[in-house]
This record gives sequence, structure tokens and C-alpha cells, in this order.
Amino acid sequence: MVPLTFGSETDGSIIGPAQINSAVGIKPTPGLTSRTGIIPSSQTLDTVGPFGRSVRDAVLGLNAIVGQDERDPLTMCSLRHEERDYTQFLSDKKSLCGAKFGLPSKRCWEFVKEDQKKVATRILDGIVEAGAEIIHVDYPCAEERIAANGKWDWELGGPSKSEYTVVTTEAYDGINDYFSELSNTKIKTLEDVVAFNIDNRGTEGAFPGDHPAFPTGQDTFHDIVATRGEKGRTYFEALNHIQAQTRASGIDAALKHTTTDGKVHELDALILCDRLLVGQQIAAQAGYPTINVPVGVDDEGMPVSITLQQSAWKEGTLIKWASAIEDVRDEILGGRPTPEYKEYLAKNVPIRPSLYYMTH
Repeated sequence: MVPLTFGSETDGSIIGPAQINSAVGIKPTPGLTSRTGIIPSSQTLDTVGPFGRSVRDAVLGLNAIVGQDERDPLTMCSLRHEERDYTQFLSDKKSLCGAKFGLPSKRCWEFVKEDQKKVATRILDGIVEAGAEIIHVDYPCAEERIAANGKWDWELGGPSKSEYTVVTTEAYDGINDYFSELSNTKIKTLEDVVAFNIDNRGTEGAFPGDHPAFPTGQDTFHDIVATRGEKGRTYFEALNHIQAQTRASGIDAALKHTTTDGKVHELDALILCDRLLVGQQIAAQAGYPTINVPVGVDDEGMPVSITLQQSAWKEGTLIKWASAIEDVRDEILGGRPTPEYKEYLAKNVPIRPSLYYMTH
């Protein structure tokens, strides 16, 4: 119905919706696309990317938004790398011959439900039949960065080691700067938002129990206000920690797989089946790109996808492999799988504070 749209992501807000809607989603390296105009959460993690029905459609969307912007300093950084045209990386299954992919197992694939794993494995088998090799790997940081139950947790590690510290600190100035440019509202600060929600608690869910859509009230807003945007020692400790763990001890390490005989294999990408978004959280904290490809539906009729990861500014590499895998999928399934959304008439919405696809 809609061929192309765009979204912003701090941690999971592109790849999560793409998965559950059986769409292709591209989460670019922060700084590849401008964040000007979006409601910000984190100057470090935020990024803007496209959703499409196919890899090609999503790539055309990416081409349209890539570029530097003087109002967004991250797009002006010296490390930034931009390709002229990302459609040049589109490929088919022939390019898979000789490719090597890693499947992060610990606290990632080991927590994938069997019906989802069965769907993904059918595509993985097709990738192998096309000539690629799939190797089981681990993030060295898996036990430190991913909760023991395999679920997304941005407060993991405590204040000096958590993503939550980084986001809440950066969000204060970012949100207030956003409001300062608005002329059609009396709300000018995050404190104004908090006060508005309290005055309208029945619809805005200011406190736990006010509204089923906001089971914990506006606790995150209170935490953001409490930081006052002050980047002190705890903030920098947390920022340095999450980046070091998820880069050198995370995705970069997993991409350089060492076998038992001491040989190092440079992998072309990591592949996850990541409905719980724990692998996506690793990529978000690292500031690395990901791309989502729908591959089927589970026993409940909900979409199943695989997500590819690489290092910073490697969008072209991900596009190459995602389009090749999409070609394999189309050969196996006959095209993009469409969700069945069983129980879509169930009432009320929302009736469960924990969304189905975040807990299964």
C-alpha cells in the first residue's frame, strides 16, 4: 500500500517496526543522514533511515536522504563516509558464492523461538546452497551487554555502564532545543511536557495506572529532567563503556572469527533473527548500520526477519548481501512474505502492556 517511508531510530525503532510489518528497514550509521527536524533522543545514537517493500525500494529511499547538514554536526564529522549511489551495491544470489557469514549464538540465536528459527533456517539453507558459508560466532561482550534472559535492556550494567545514562543525559538538551524552534505551541521545555501530562493524566498517562499504554507513567521523562543534560563523569564512563564493548568486543570482534586452529576469518556480515532486538541493541550502542529482510511468518502468523550487521559506514556491504539474500528468499517463497496478524480483531488496544512481539 505504501511503497516507501522513513523513520528514526535510537535503539530498535527502525528495525523493530520493519520486522513486525514484514518490511525492509535500513538503520544507517549515525551521521550518514541528517537528524534535523526529528524529535531527538540521543545525539550519539539517533539516525534516520528508510522502510520499503524491497531492498531496492529502501535503497532508493536511502539515496534520497544521505548527505551532510550543517545543522547536524555528526553529518560533518571527518570520519564520515558516503557513497554516491547505493543502488550500485544491489546484487543477486550469485554474489553469495564464497561469502562468509557469522551467526552470533550466545544470548542471540540461542533465545530465538523454534518456530521463528525454523523459518529463518530455511533461508539460511538457501544461502548455503548458493555457495556461502555460515559460521557460528559470539560477541565477546555478549554476557556483559545482553541480559541473561536474552531480552532488550537499556539500563543493563548500572549508571556508569548503561545506554540509558547516555540517552537520558543527551535527550534533555536535544528535546529542549527542538521545542525552542516551535512557534505553534506553549510547550517550550521538557518540564512543560511533564506538567502537561500531569494536568491531563487520564489521556497522557503521567503516573503508573493512569493509562494502559503507559504502564510506568512518564518515569523516563522524569529521569531525563533529573540529568539537566549535564555530561559528568558517569555519562562519559557510560558512553565510553558501551562503545568499547559493542565495537571492539562486539561486532568488530565477531566479524573477525578465529577458528580452533587459530585461523582468522574476515566475515562479510553477521546475521541475526532478532525479534527481541538484543543484537540490534549491540549495533545501536556501537553506532553501526543494520538492514532487515523479511523471510516468512511464524506459527502465529507474525512476520519473521533476519537482520544483517556490519561496521560503521558499511551500508553498501549490507545492501549487497541483503539484496542477494532477498533473491534467495524470493526463489524459495515466491516473493515477500505477508503477515497474517492472527487475533488482529482482539480488543482492547492496547490490552497487554508488554507487546507480543517484544516478549516472544
